[in-house]
Amino acid sequence: MNSHSFLEPLATPSGIQAFLSRAPLNIAFHAGGDSKENVESHRSLCIAPFPLSSLAYLNQVHSKEILKAQRGGLLGDGDGILIAQKNIIGLIMVADCNPILLFDTKHKVLALLHGGRVGLQKGIIPNALEQMQQEFNTQTSDLFAYVGPSIRACCYEVGEEVLKDSLLKKGKIVREGKIYLDLIAIIKSQFKATNITNYDISPHCTCCTSAYFSYRKNPQCGRFGLFAYLT
Repeated sequence: MNSHSFLEPLATPSGIQAFLSRAPLNIAFHAGGDSKENVESHRSLCIAPFPLSSLAYLNQVHSKEILKAQRGGLLGDGDGILIAQKNIIGLIMVADCNPILLFDTKHKVLALLHGGRVGLQKGIIPNALEQMQQEFNTQTSDLFAYVGPSIRACCYEVGEEVLKDSLLKKGKIVREGKIYLDLIAIIKSQFKATNITNYDISPHCTCCTSAYFSYRKNPQCGRFGLFAYLT
């Protein structure tokens, strides 16, 4: 297997390297049915030549909790990783949720976020920003943000009960008598509310393409990942 065919480098400011893994390379222990050994092999392919011990990841639970990585390995329950030192590679796993990167270009600090509907509703983006501001004096004028492939309004059909929250109503779309949710519109509204203006959003819908895993398309699918580290 040529690992490079399953890796997608991202255009980012100097100071970090970031990339996506792609299907069918499953990088999750909890999904997709791969053995622990296969998942570890896939992860090693993604981060080579770094050792697997440098990879920091989470037990993602659809929360707004941000954990600071001071080592590789499983950090605990949460949905955001804050990295302020080199030689640690952060990983967020997704299969329709939004993988989000925040990078403080001045203080060289990055946050990786698992931004699904529930996490966005709970405020994972403003929570990450608040933590970066409190600990590193991050200014939004110095932030670069990236939002990776995720399920988009073309495919994310929901029930009316999902839209009780005022934040989610900002993403409501009615089309041919059905309700769809635009998570990108919600993310953009949160960026605007927190004065994040420098951002890049992937154009890809995970449900529309076979390049990434999609839980909506196949509940038994694996996970692809957003990886990032300081240089």
